[in-house]
Amino acid sequence: MADRSDATSLDELELALRRLPGVVAVGFVDADALLLVEVQVGPEGYDEIARDAALLAGQHAPGPVTVEVVRWGGGGPAVTSPRIALVDVTTDPSAGQLTVELALGEETATGRASSKHGLLAAVQATVHALRVLVPGLPYLPGWARTIETTPERRFLVVASVTDPDTQSHRRGVAEGGSPLEAAARATLAALNRTIEPGLG
Repeated sequence: MADRSDATSLDELELALRRLPGVVAVGFVDADALLLVEVQVGPEGYDEIARDAALLAGQHAPGPVTVEVVRWGGGGPAVTSPRIALVDVTTDPSAGQLTVELALGEETATGRASSKHGLLAAVQATVHALRVLVPGLPYLPGWARTIETTPERRFLVVASVTDPDTQSHRRGVAEGGSPLEAAARATLAALNRTIEPGLG
């Protein structure tokens, strides 16, 4: 398990990467002694973003690190592998329930969780919806927290999930118009690379 200084270093790295123009989400995968950082880049990404992301990772990561840049839309080479997308995050105060809807092509899936769990509810509901699209997904919801609120009232949230069998952890960070939306997107950022091989 990472100590407090390692966690702080990753938080600083998340914030630094998110400030690069065009970055839409960041995910972390701990593989043995190597940290894999996935940086998802939208159309606003620039040519040298891979170099800059690697430099930031080298400065902030607590150990050996490698960076993978995935470009979306007009942000560079097209992403040919299928991706699960967030459709909507809704709450029903009368029922005390939060709902996350995901889509994979024409297929959709819905996950629900108790809204009394706050940000964690978005992680839980997203994982439940993912299990509809990816049966056998081993990861369990871990935690989520807001790490920054921008002047434009956009929320930056980091989310974590854990494989209980291997004790491997995945972390993602993403931005949204609400903390709950950002938490759902961060959960997808944490798991998208892991679930890609199982998508048709």
